[in-house]
Amino acid sequence: MSLIKWHNPWPGGFPSSIRRHEKPVEDVEFATRAWRCFAREQWVDADGTVADQQRRALIERWATAEQEFRDDACLVEQYMHDLDDVYVCLTEWTPEKQALLAKIIMALFSSFDGSFEHMVDYISILLPFEDNQGDIVDKFKFLRGVNRPDFLDMHMALDGTVLFADRAPKLIIDDRTLETGLALWVQFESNGTKERVYRVQMLMQEFVYIFLDVHYNLDSLDNALIYLEDDLDTEPGLEDILEDEPVAMRRPFVEIYRQRNISDMVDRYAPGLREAENAGNGLAIGYDLERILSNNGQPLTILENCLPPQRLKNY
Repeated sequence: MSLIKWHNPWPGGFPSSIRRHEKPVEDVEFATRAWRCFAREQWVDADGTVADQQRRALIERWATAEQEFRDDACLVEQYMHDLDDVYVCLTEWTPEKQALLAKIIMALFSSFDGSFEHMVDYISILLPFEDNQGDIVDKFKFLRGVNRPDFLDMHMALDGTVLFADRAPKLIIDDRTLETGLALWVQFESNGTKERVYRVQMLMQEFVYIFLDVHYNLDSLDNALIYLEDDLDTEPGLEDILEDEPVAMRRPFVEIYRQRNISDMVDRYAPGLREAENAGNGLAIGYDLERILSNNGQPLTILENCLPPQRLKNY
């Protein structure tokens, strides 16, 4: 498993011409077929920053074009894609936040049975941190798919507005997650607005089973988290955010994780973490995240300014 730091945001912020589609649509592939054809015809092979600049130029051209130009664009075949679903969206980076994030990374192991299997290949850290301030749910799809344009996710409709093809739930680690263990689990509409939002407790073994149901078996978020509604007298509305119970994340990991007798395994998965937490009254200040053995017993890697490998295939 790797931590990927996303740099290179849109210079100067998003232009005012780049707007989300007014309403969600059911068939994003159909609604954005002209845009995808336009983007493919105009694309010139490039990598890195040059490729990001080219994507931004195409987006602005489509958003500001005359409607007649967009109406004349051709059709293009459909695509399927795989995207990674765990994102760290903090408003600042401090030694305390790094120590708290270590607990979150530990909670993403599929089990503490000695297999060293992590549930995800990549966790993306969205940068710069100041862009994550405010309502992260409202802005997330633009930060994820438009800020550094990802043409596997973001597309554009005939009216020049933005739609998103990736409807899979996203697990968002924000500042509150680090203090409570409660991550934002969000199902998004095709225009980037929220469909449902949950605060799920990561520091429990049950979270592993729920996560695997959602992200491996492609279950809906509503079905996977139905247990949150069991104790409610009334059915929650779409705007309600259901929450698990918080935990005190500044206590040692072995005291707050809801599974017994894991001390020996924590020592194997993260050598020195328990000692560092004991020395820091629950926070392993200065603990190097790359000491966590998350890649089948190999150290976690931290990658700078790159995107996760994305697999593209014909539909």
